[in-house]
Amino acid sequence: MLFKETDLPGIGKKFSVITGNKEKVAVIIHFSGKREIYFFDKNDFDEPACAFSLNEDEAAQLGSILMGTYFKPEAQDEKEMFMKNLVIEWINVESDSCMVNKSIKELEIRKRTGTSVIAIIRNNETITNPSPDEIIKVGDTLVLVGNKEQIKRFFETFYPKCDLR
Repeated sequence: MLFKETDLPGIGKKFSVITGNKEKVAVIIHFSGKREIYFFDKNDFDEPACAFSLNEDEAAQLGSILMGTYFKPEAQDEKEMFMKNLVIEWINVESDSCMVNKSIKELEIRKRTGTSVIAIIRNNETITNPSPDEIIKVGDTLVLVGNKEQIKRFFETFYPKCDLR
């Protein structure tokens, strides 16, 4: 697989992948959050065979699907078995959330649910491995990791009125 990242001044970034099957996929991420995805035939990398656009939420959902969060074929080895139990979830923090203006430590997220906050996306910046003292703010997107039961416990603890997935 070949991977290339290109800055597009005034637009955003372009990511191109040529797969082991010699197929090309290009993704343009605009500063606005819009994503454009282009698929190219093996014999023509100049003109896309098809293209479509996604907003940020749609892209996150598609990313979750591609990462195997919703479904992963039966595992073939130990590494795949481990990944089968791993769930990564993106949580948008709304103004009425009980987590707003509280630190990760104060909420005891890991202690109460078993999940870990591995990143916070805030104002188009990513805080990776946030400190336990990091304050959660309205509009943040929390990136959680855990197994299915831990993610379920997170929703039961912090979003008890939500329909669980």
